[in-house]
Order: sequence, then C-alpha cells, then structure tokens
Amino acid sequence: MLPLARAAVAVALLTATAAAAPASERPRPSASLSDMQAARMLVRAGRLEHARAFLEQARPSGEEERIERLFLLGRVEMRLGMPRRAAGRFEEILALRPSLTLARLELARAYYLSGRDDAAGRQFNLSLADGLPPSAEAAVEDFLRRIDARRRWSASVSASVLPETERPDRETVLIGGVPFRLSEDARAPSGMGALIAGGVSFSPTVAEDVRGVLAASAAAKVYERPQWNETTVSADAGLARLFDGGSASGGLRLGRQWTGGDGYRRSLGPWTRFRLRLSGAAHLELALSADYRTHDALSGRDGWRVAANPHFLYVLDGRTTIEAAPAFETVEADTKHHGSRLLGLGVTVSRAFGNGLTVSLAPAAHVRRHAARDPLFGKTRTDRSVGVSARVLHRSLRYRGFAPYVGYSLERTRSTIPIHEHRNHGAIAGVTRAF
Repeated sequence: MLPLARAAVAVALLTATAAAAPASERPRPSASLSDMQAARMLVRAGRLEHARAFLEQARPSGEEERIERLFLLGRVEMRLGMPRRAAGRFEEILALRPSLTLARLELARAYYLSGRDDAAGRQFNLSLADGLPPSAEAAVEDFLRRIDARRRWSASVSASVLPETERPDRETVLIGGVPFRLSEDARAPSGMGALIAGGVSFSPTVAEDVRGVLAASAAAKVYERPQWNETTVSADAGLARLFDGGSASGGLRLGRQWTGGDGYRRSLGPWTRFRLRLSGAAHLELALSADYRTHDALSGRDGWRVAANPHFLYVLDGRTTIEAAPAFETVEADTKHHGSRLLGLGVTVSRAFGNGLTVSLAPAAHVRRHAARDPLFGKTRTDRSVGVSARVLHRSLRYRGFAPYVGYSLERTRSTIPIHEHRNHGAIAGVTRAF
C-alpha cells in the first residue's frame, strides 16, 4: 500500500498547474500587493498561517479569483491539519464548478482525513470517471481500499416532509355485479406527513479482510390521519469479506413493523450483498434477501418473501450519474390470493449545474401479479404502476454539511380489481449530506 503522504503527492501533482499563478497576476515590484497576491507569495514561501490570514480577508474580483481563493484556502488548511474546514472550501468550489476534478479530489482527501469515509468514497468514485492520470488513479484506488479496510462505525439520518394525496380513482366498484359506492373515508387523502429515518452500523475486525456486520435502522411515516402511520425497525448481524474492487457480505435480518400504532408484522431471514467496482465509472451492487413474515392479526398473509435488488451506477463525469435499480420479489402466503410476484425497474438521472443546483429525474414502473383469484371480486389481482419524481438539491445552501432539497412525484396504479386503482402525487422536502 502507498503511504498517505505518497497518495497526497499524486493528487498534488494534478493541481500543480492549476495552482500556479499566471504571469499577468504576479506582483510587480512597482505596485502595491493585493491580499490575493500577498497570499500567493506567502504560500510559495511556506508561511501558511500568514497566507491564510491574507486569504481570509481577500475580496475576490470575480468568480475565477473566488475559486482560486477557496482552493488556496483549502490547500493551506489541509497542510495546517484542518481537514474539516478545508472540506467546506472545496464544497463551495464544487457548488460553483461541479466539473473541477482537482477540487473533487481534494474534497475527497479532506473527507478521508476528517473521518467521513462514506462521503470520501463517493467523491473518489466520481473522480475516477474523469480520466485521471495513472499515478492519480492508483492513489485514488489506494484510498478506496483503505476506506474499506478501516470503516468501523457509520451512521445516517434523514428527514422529509411528505404532503401526499392518495385516493382510489373510482367512486363505485362492482362486487358480484352489484355496484357499491366507496365511503368518503375510503377515498380520503393521507394528508400532510413526515418521514424520519436513520441507522447505525459497526464493523469489527474478525480477521484480515474479514469484518463483522452489526447494524440497526428505523423509519417512521407520520400523517395527520393516524391510521396511515407506519413504523419499521430492523437489525442485521453477519460477516463481510473485503477484496480489491468490492466486498461480499451476508447474515441474518430481524424486522418489525407497526401500522396505525398497532403491531402488524414480524420478519426473520438471511440476506447477502455483493459490491463491485466494474471500472472507474461503473459500479454494481446486488442485494438478495429471504425472510419469513408473520402477521399479528392476518395469519393468512404469513409466508416467505424472497427479493433480488440489483443496483447499477454509471458515472458519466463528475457532474452526471445514471442509476438503474431493477426489483424482483416473490411473496408466498398461507392464503393463496395474498401471494404475489413483482417485477419493476427504476432509473435515476442526476446532473449537477454550476449554479449550485443538482437536478434528478427518476421514472419507475412495476407490475405485481397475485397468485390466485380474490374471493370477493372473483378475479386475479394484477397491479400496474408507473410514476416519475423530480428533485432539486441546492448544494450552496449548507448547514453543518447538510443541504436542502425539494421534489415532486406522480404515480398512477391501474388494477384488474378497481378498488385498488389509485393516483398519488406529493411534494417532498428534506435535507441530505449525499451530494
């Protein structure tokens, strides 16, 4: 493995040309020095504290000089042992110029040195798609290997506002050839709600390249109408094997779900996950799981659920990513018509713009066919859903590393049993550190 210093040198080689001031900007003996000119000279002389003081008070004359000031501040603060502060400088640069690979590499290194391994890995992976020189690519790969090797604790939290409207498309349905009108309660929307989710994981070292997996997560949807409320918790235990370019892991998962404040379902079963870096631009993850589910009050729904969820990420460049997420699921149930098969596909395209905005568009479609005829309606239920969501993230408006986003989603479901047809649309707002 390359030592950290050698990896840093490889990254620094990329920035040498960009950091050098053009001859037209070098201080002339006959002219008074600006704060930026003085800072450049002090950086070259190795007087970093003084250079930082001049850079802090400098007032750039335009965007190019603003970016240069932030870059110099970040590099100086990295050398002064202040990676968290330096990360903020490089984040500001990427909010203005998301295509600057040099700043992305420095941001990744700042994240790594400040212990934010997940964020560092994301930025390193994005940079690999930009065609780095061999020495820099080798340094990035080394960073990624060491991130995988040293990762111990990780935690996440998210919060979103979910004002949704979901209702059946029809006011009446036919049961046995007789029309029945749906009640207002059955057609009422869910109303304003909130989604809060979080998780924590710990990976102790078991042996060389073998880690333990201990994780717990929880999510809660809370609406104005209490019967729509939903809470889920899960816990994982297992082992992970690390190798060059990815990992393989597996174990057992225990889950519990409540709806409307009452117990709804328990689950227990095995899971496995494979993560592979196919190339600098392509990444593949395959998650497989099987769990036996028991229901508190609906024993006819008890049975096995088996799911496969591949996830493919392709990075076009540091500004654009494409993700594809197929979904396959089989649900068995003691009462046949509660069993089902699902096939789906979701695609997300994200693009970062120079004004600090990142826009994501995510179309999706899935089909779920049930295993037997519904005894009430006399038909086999098949649901077909299509939808699209859009999200706008503002990278420039950050507080403690979190940036706000807003979005909107549309979904339409058609069913062979009309009571299950519905349309759903909703505005979403929240904060995230993944950008």
